[in-house]
Amino acid sequence: MEIANWFRGFEKGLNQLSPEQRCCFFSECGKNCVISSGTLSVYQKFYEDVQGNIDAFFQKANELPGVKGEVVEKGRSYRLVFLECTCNLCKKGYVTTPLLCECSRQSVIYSLQSLWKDEHFTVTLCHSILRGGADCELKIEVEKP
Repeated sequence: MEIANWFRGFEKGLNQLSPEQRCCFFSECGKNCVISSGTLSVYQKFYEDVQGNIDAFFQKANELPGVKGEVVEKGRSYRLVFLECTCNLCKKGYVTTPLLCECSRQSVIYSLQSLWKDEHFTVTLCHSILRGGADCELKIEVEKP
């Protein structure tokens, strides 16, 4: 069986999952991806460089090629924009469903929780390339009690 055919079945299966089920499924995929790709290591280095200052972290994200970080509200709200899709499954044409963007959202949640263990984050996918956008934008909010 050709791998592209397998992924067509994968996409059909994703369509049958509820949003909550996709969230659980992609939390493990996103974690694995961010660790194996080396992205988490880059984020850890940034975290160390800025001594855990979350505002400075998102400003430093602008140093990454194809990434824009923005402080919307200091200590509370941020935007992270990817100018191109970084998912290898999409880049190779295996997966085209926008449902896969949940994996990216989950990878950001995992990364942030790994760095700021005492914080809780809400990450919202505003738009994505797979959804027809020009880029992929995530809104990140630090939940305060």
